[in-house]
Amino acid sequence: MTLLAILAWVALNLGLVVAAWMRSYYAQIEPVPQAASLDLRTDKSATGRVITIIATKPTPSKGDFIGHLWLEWPETPPLARPGSHESGYYANDQIQAIKAMAAALILPWGTVTGQDFVPGLIKVDDGWWRHLQVHVRVDEARYQAALAVDRRWRTENRYRLRPSMIGPNKGKTFACQDYVFDVAAALGLDAAHRSWTEFPMGSFLRFARINKIAIAGQTNGSAQ
Repeated sequence: MTLLAILAWVALNLGLVVAAWMRSYYAQIEPVPQAASLDLRTDKSATGRVITIIATKPTPSKGDFIGHLWLEWPETPPLARPGSHESGYYANDQIQAIKAMAAALILPWGTVTGQDFVPGLIKVDDGWWRHLQVHVRVDEARYQAALAVDRRWRTENRYRLRPSMIGPNKGKTFACQDYVFDVAAALGLDAAHRSWTEFPMGSFLRFARINKIAIAGQTNGSAQ
């Protein structure tokens, strides 16, 4: 592969990253935090439980250049730190994750092999600022299904943003979006249409459009 081809490849990948970042950064969400609600109970006579899906877009003024997705639980989930209610999935070392992602984007074979796994873990997000929140009310059965997914993620230790095209985990990413969307699927929402090329807020706005969740400034349909 010639030097010119390598430079063109790097420029293309960097351009895609910048475009995705700008779509997330300039997402129009007002007022902040913007809230929507979904009622997915099959038995409306039961109180049910509410899990809140929360999203932030990149906020460089606060030192956040990526954004984040996480969950708020009505009570502390099993395996969580006592007293905590909000949690999200992270790379254990953000710098290590950025280096691994950069290598996967720049190296030509990164398209096939994806990003090298780096250590990941669930962290407490209580008190983190939020731009968007969706309160999802569900029956007890779906709530327990969501807790089961949460327990599985709390034993996960792999983090990867760019998926591989080969191997036992081909096509899979392991990041904050995946944790949140796996729980959302257990709640009965459509979380199948994921794209690793989007930043957290961008991926959530796609999820909102598919599930017809009304977000100010976005054309998503209407919340139930």
